[in-house]
Amino acid sequence: MLILDNNNDALILDSIFTPTIADHMWVLDLQMLDFTLAPLLILEEIVGKSIQLMINGFEFVLPATWNILVCDHESMQLDVVPVEKVAGREFRAVLYGPDHALIDTAIIRTTNYFPTHHIVGPSLNKHQMLCHPVAPLTWVCVAPSDTYNKYLKNLVTGDLI
Repeated sequence: MLILDNNNDALILDSIFTPTIADHMWVLDLQMLDFTLAPLLILEEIVGKSIQLMINGFEFVLPATWNILVCDHESMQLDVVPVEKVAGREFRAVLYGPDHALIDTAIIRTTNYFPTHHIVGPSLNKHQMLCHPVAPLTWVCVAPSDTYNKYLKNLVTGDLI
């Protein structure tokens, strides 16, 4: 898994035993409805069903049970969708980054399925979504928990910033 550190550098997390040079990562804090730096305290290893996604030509693998922040292109209303539900449907990921003035969207494509795959990622709180890089200084928000009903219900992209 990738994270964007406090220097806005993308870092690959591939082992829980290898020390990381980052001590902070970008997250969407749903209690504040803002993107912020959070301490990178614990790495966790996830082994299970995974799906390879492609957003703006960049491919990456996420656990199938994780969720991704999407929005309606017309109304810009936010939603959270399980990664396993993205296949065969058209969803638009919310794109943002430290140099972006406005939130953008991009179509999510599924390109592969892995019945068993090993992924290392940061441990997140229930009110955080990881800002996963998909381009230099551009990210999508992903999380292991469904945060829609508690934090994002009836919100639009403009409510985040």
